Amino acid sequence: MDTVYYLAWWNLENLLDVENADRPEWRKKKIGKYIIGWNAEILSKKIRNISSAIAEMNNGIGPDIIGVCEVENERLLHLLAESLSITGRRYSFVHFDSSDKRGVDVAFLFDEALFEVPKNLLFTVRLHKRSATRDLLQAEFITKKGKSLIIIGNHWPSRTGGQYETEPFRIMAAETLSYWLYQIAEKRGNDQPVLVMGDFNDEPFSRSITEYALSTPNIRLIRSARKDQNGIFTPYLLNLLWNEMADGKGTYLYNGKWSVLDQIMVNRAIALNKGFTVLSAGIYDHPDLLTPGLNSSPKAFGAPSKARRDLKGNIRESYGTFWSKGYSDHLPVVILLKEN
Repeated sequence: MDTVYYLAWWNLENLLDVENADRPEWRKKKIGKYIIGWNAEILSKKIRNISSAIAEMNNGIGPDIIGVCEVENERLLHLLAESLSITGRRYSFVHFDSSDKRGVDVAFLFDEALFEVPKNLLFTVRLHKRSATRDLLQAEFITKKGKSLIIIGNHWPSRTGGQYETEPFRIMAAETLSYWLYQIAEKRGNDQPVLVMGDFNDEPFSRSITEYALSTPNIRLIRSARKDQNGIFTPYLLNLLWNEMADGKGTYLYNGKWSVLDQIMVNRAIALNKGFTVLSAGIYDHPDLLTPGLNSSPKAFGAPSKARRDLKGNIRESYGTFWSKGYSDHLPVVILLKEN
């Protein structure tokens, strides 16, 4: 019987610790106003909402692996893993504390009954030459059959300050990712399966993605790739979210326009069914995660500090500011991967 894994990625929209949590002074200055009123009750609501949505995935049993970003610290990952016990699974996680000014980190939560994750094979990189950093996180997942799947989680620099003004920072991230893929092939061989997921803050057709991360929707280009003098194929990536754009879908809504900022890509080995085969991939646009009506948008959680108040000073919850029944301003992306 084939083993099929359900993997997901989700930007959790500023999953931050409580207002009075112990954090570095430089981080307090960056996020201080945002977390005014962010108390244990608010945090608990957000974690419950997120975990309930994650638990609904994969026909109600939760994903086997989920990559996340915008999580401030390890304590919150513990709380999220504990909350996910509603799936009947026992989730562990891998994470590195980054130097991002808001403390928004990348992590993987995984079913520890299905995978072994060697801690000595975790790699992360910090992107310098800018005031804030975003990390790439690489982890290796060993299945019960002993097969290796390397996953690289990405949260590339944002477009704050202008899409094109900030593009060089995302190009740096893309070049770093491509270098990692080449290094993996050098050390493990061309048949090592690698899956890349993340919030890239660029779309599948963006220059950083196509020219520097070498991502393409063209499987023929990947099949015809040539080896260099070291015997390594050009590290193309097959972008599995490209077709979602044609359907007018997206993972993030800005000024009424959907963008596919969250993506899943696979390397040549997986694209050619070596070790694993992609069965399907797409955007997880569950109705619970979207506002009602024709012009729906991700049901963001927001923050009390952004909410309007009535004449008595009470918070008036509304979409787009603070909605305690919300989840995130991004939609998740998912993939079904068969172990060959």
